[in-house]
Order: sequence, then structure tokens, then C-alpha cells
Amino acid sequence: MAGTHQTLRRWPVIFAAGLLVLALAAIVTVVLARSGSSASPADQPPTATATATAARAATSTATVTATATPFAGILDGTPMTSDEWAARKDLLPLAVMFDNTPNSIPHHGIGSADLVYEAFVEGGITRLMAVFWRNEADPVMAVRSARTPFVIWVDELGALFAHAGSATTNNEANAAGQIIEWGIKDLDAFKPGSNSAYYRDPTRYAPYNLATSTARLRAVAAALGFQGPPAVESWRFRNPGDPLAGPPAGGIQVDFSGRMYGWQLIQWRWDDARKAYGRYQFGGPQVDGNTGEQLFFATVIVMRVDARVVDTSGHVLLDQIGEGPATVFTGGRAIEGTWRKTDRKARTRFYDAGGNEIPFERGPIFIEVLGPQSEFTITASAADLPPLPKYTPPPPGPATADDDVPPPSPTSEPEPPATATPAPSPEATALPPTPTPAATADHTASPEPSTATPGP
Repeated sequence: MAGTHQTLRRWPVIFAAGLLVLALAAIVTVVLARSGSSASPADQPPTATATATAARAATSTATVTATATPFAGILDGTPMTSDEWAARKDLLPLAVMFDNTPNSIPHHGIGSADLVYEAFVEGGITRLMAVFWRNEADPVMAVRSARTPFVIWVDELGALFAHAGSATTNNEANAAGQIIEWGIKDLDAFKPGSNSAYYRDPTRYAPYNLATSTARLRAVAAALGFQGPPAVESWRFRNPGDPLAGPPAGGIQVDFSGRMYGWQLIQWRWDDARKAYGRYQFGGPQVDGNTGEQLFFATVIVMRVDARVVDTSGHVLLDQIGEGPATVFTGGRAIEGTWRKTDRKARTRFYDAGGNEIPFERGPIFIEVLGPQSEFTITASAADLPPLPKYTPPPPGPATADDDVPPPSPTSEPEPPATATPAPSPEATALPPTPTPAATADHTASPEPSTATPGP
């Protein structure tokens, strides 16, 4: 009897559960009717367990989306917070020309750059162009003059261009004319309106003491009406966990002259703790004068091009449009491939042997642009690189009374620039000359006369 009473007490619960099941079935029937009667198993309504799992997944996804930072540097792919992005998204890239002879070291500000190019100029020496977007730098020194290959890269990036004069020629190396003709956003140290951004550092001698800062340059750019947002197309970048291609490449040696001159030999050594390559030149680690720290770059690219001298002054042109061999060093590995640039304004891109664009490590990038006589070596480990050749720096230049107090802005006027780029010169047949330690003369005006005799 007791058992019968317990059974009877269960009946209301069972009856209610049955009604609930019928109600759910009716709802499912209506949903199926509305969506069509030919639903596949994948279209069937989820079970209660599946629904709960989906809800948890949705909540998890929403949380990730809310906390993730989908912003990255337009030049180097470094992750940025939403506040950092908002502060910089409308800024143009800022390209600055740097001297790269012993008189100019240590460079100030290059360690803050997103992207740096190194390439031949006349006399067998190289010059650097640092491009800033994510970071500011103060001071930036030593600023030098512009050359055509760098103007082409500036045009590609749609960047502001800071420099101290330009090569002025009657041939296709006429950087001064190209800056005007191509509509480059010019921040020349010799021109009214932009010259107030520059000053002389009294601890150095001209022309290796011309300084500025990214803030000064951006201020005069704004006054001149040079505004963003940037239009540069980003490269591809690796994400954490993406596979790494290529064999190990812990050491890179770049010999621009092909003659093992100590002042023009560069090494890159992979630092696994930093996940970046450290730069060595002039006999030891190359440092930023602002921080005293060695220069490190997440990706180093060796890009090979044909080159030629186009006049008796030795101005060098590079075949930058088209394609050629390149090696991308990223993640401590070497990826052999090809660089391609379809026209002057197109972005130079880098592809592997299968034709796929190579993704870089997120972080600053350095591009070494080598001519036909240049050589470079890869070693699996940085320890396998040969010792850097002994290097003896030149003596400092003599000081003069004019160096005691720098003028507030450059005082000399540049040579009048041409307004167009003439046809190629018939002299454009020779390769860049073999560099010699004394070949450091600059063929453009200096913001102020110097009585010093610079060393190599």
C-alpha cells in the first residue's frame, strides 16, 4: 500500500514532464517547418548539452574579442593597444636620411625606427634611411642629403622626407628634381618652412652634426599641410605559433665592397633571447647614441640589385623596379626568395620559392640593398662568423669657433633644384667604384661651411 501511494505521488511529476516534452516537440516542429522540411543532420536543432557548450563558446569568444588588440604597426607589424593605435593612426611614416661614415657614429635615433634601408651612394660608401611611425626619437642625428634610390622608397611609403639637401644633377640621379616632380612631402633642412626643425650639435663637427627630432619634424610637416592618414600597404607578419621556414641562420655577414674593408663590413648575429638580430659595424656592436644600447632588428633582408654609376660625381642608381634575388632572415632562419616591385609607387614585396609572400617576425626591419660586387655569408650559428676585421677609427675633426654655439637653423642655401628628371645619361654604364677609406665627399651643399677634413 505504501508503495502504491509513492507511485501515485510520482504521477503528477511524470505528467508535468510529459507536457514539457510535448511542448518542446511542438516548438521544434514549428522551427523545422519554418526552415524547410529537408534539413540535413547538421541542420538539426542542438541538444541541451550542445546548446550549453555553444553558449560557453560564445561567451569565451566575446571575452577574447573584447580583450584582444587587433592593431599593429603599419611598417613593422608590432602589436599596439587601441590607445596607441588611436594616437598614431593618422600619422604619416617619417623617413630620415642618415650618414653612415665613422664620423657620424654613434647614430642617434635609429634604434627607435620601424624600418631602415642601407644602400650605396657615391664614393663606395653607404647611407641609411630610417623610417619612423610607432615611436618618437630625440635627437635624430646625423642627418645627411638625399639620393634617388631613397627618394624612390620614400615615394613607395608615402612618407614625409627629412634630409639635408639632395643630389642635383642633369641626369636620372637628380634627386632634387625628383622630390619636386614626384610630389614628395619634403622636409629639407635647406628650405624655408622646414629648416627650423634642424640645429647643430656642438659636440660634433659639420656636416656630421646636423640634428633634429621626430617631434620637430612632425611639427613643421603639420605647418606645411602634410597630413595623413597613411596609405602604405603593410607587409605580412607571422603570428605566434605559425611555422618557421628555412634553415637556421644565426650569423649574417654583409660586405658591401667585396674587399673585406673593416669600415664597410657588417655582421648580424641572432640573439635567441631577444628573438632579433644584433648589428655590428666599425669593429664592434653598433649602438644608438640616445640609449647606448645595441641596434636589434627582428627581420633582416638582403636584397640584391643591379647598380651603376651615372656621372663623374659617382652618383649611383639601383635597379629597384622589377624583381631580383632576396634572402629574408626572420626568426633566426634564412628564406631564399625574390623581391618584386611593379612600379615606382608599388610596395616592394618579398616572395619565397613557391611564390608566396614571406611573413616577417613582428618587430623592426632592416633592409640591406647590395650591388653586384657586394658579398654576403650565412652561418648556422652566430659563433661561426669570423671575427670582425680590426678597425681603427679616424681622428676627430678640428673644432672651430663656429662649432661652439649651433645656429637655430641652417644658414646656407642649397643649389637650385631642377624641376624635371632628364633622360638617362650615356655615362650610365659603370658599376659603383671600389670604395676607399678617403672616398667620403658629399656632392651637395652643407647647411653651414665646415673647415674640418673628415676621415673615412
